[in-house]
Amino acid sequence: MNEPTDIQWNAICESDENFDGVFFYAVKTTGVYCKPSCKSRTPLRKNAIIYENQKQAELSGFRACLRCKPA
Repeated sequence: MNEPTDIQWNAICESDENFDGVFFYAVKTTGVYCKPSCKSRTPLRKNAIIYENQKQAELSGFRACLRCKPA
């Protein structure tokens, strides 16, 4: 569970499909985790948490996004 690096943050902001499966990000304020390519509104960087896989995000209490369906 980390804050996004500059590369990860750029991937999230640009909805870059090349990073799908490389990492997932969760949003503290919504309780949701997404693929980097998700087209939902970009969260504030301070609210984003990076996970290596879906299981880590789910064990931390986040649910899968209904828009990008990372599960």
